[in-house]
Amino acid sequence: MERREIEIFLTVGEELHFGRSAERLHVSVAMVSKTVQKLERSVGAALFERTSRRVAFTAIGRRLFDDLKPAYQDLLDAFARAVASGRGVDGVLRVGFLGTATAQFVMRAAELLRTRHPGCEVRLHESRFPDGTAPLRDDVIDVLLIDNFAVPVSTLAPDHSVSPMLFREAPMLAVSARHPLARREAVDVAELARHEVLRPRAPSGQAERASAPGQAAGRSVPGQAARWVAPEGAERLFAPGQADSSFAPGRAPEGRGAGRSTEFGSIQEMWALVGGGHGVFPVPSHASVYDARPDVAFVPIKGAPAYEWRLIWLSAADNNRVRAFSEAACDYVAAHPDPLTATA
Repeated sequence: MERREIEIFLTVGEELHFGRSAERLHVSVAMVSKTVQKLERSVGAALFERTSRRVAFTAIGRRLFDDLKPAYQDLLDAFARAVASGRGVDGVLRVGFLGTATAQFVMRAAELLRTRHPGCEVRLHESRFPDGTAPLRDDVIDVLLIDNFAVPVSTLAPDHSVSPMLFREAPMLAVSARHPLARREAVDVAELARHEVLRPRAPSGQAERASAPGQAAGRSVPGQAARWVAPEGAERLFAPGQADSSFAPGRAPEGRGAGRSTEFGSIQEMWALVGGGHGVFPVPSHASVYDARPDVAFVPIKGAPAYEWRLIWLSAADNNRVRAFSEAACDYVAAHPDPLTATA
């Protein structure tokens, strides 16, 4: 049965009158009559008793009507919900973020979004540095606020959509407060190769995934875990250097040479390792304010590319909610030159 045939049959069943049914459906009486006759041929029995004065169900027609009507209404309701989800803004939007200050930025953008669309609820989800776009593909989040080092835009698959660049930050080197670099006014990016730069740990199971900059290497070696790969253009910033022998707490363990940096799985692990003198790590400048701690010092890095923050989402999941949030984030940035330190 075609959708139009079902609609005509149900309308005739409700009106029990061919003329009123035709008028209600904006079709001719002949079309209604022909459709009912076609359905009766398909069923192999009459669906209505028709006389010059009245139209009534047959027993088979009544049973078919009772079976079809709720199922057809369910179909219409399902389609309406899909349209509302795709075209509307009301509902839940799951936003992923990386870092303390970026969480506050997401909240500010969400507050602006709610003033425009009170029926939209934003739920936050903290991502890990090595996760990349996995939370999007795993349907954990709908949109992700991420920097160009964790997820380089140039390496994104074609099935991703990207917002305009929201804001840019200079990189700083997080080092132990006891590290010799802690007393420096700045460090050149070329010097990082002489120090042990921490590396994000690839998530379990990522060894089987295709490799891409900013993610774990996809080609697995038996007995060897997948390793995170520095994004193109930032290799020197995340150089897998060797431990500075003049600083004992950061010395590489016995048997580990250059290029075998200590790995971390979360931002808090990274801070603990840096504070304990087990390595250094490049961070965006907002970290010196939001993540300040007595055992860590922050040193500006000269000659390094800037951190650039954008929203990313899967093109297949694009809808008005995602676009409305992206618009709110862009508008918030336009009104606040330093969006990570703005208080309102």
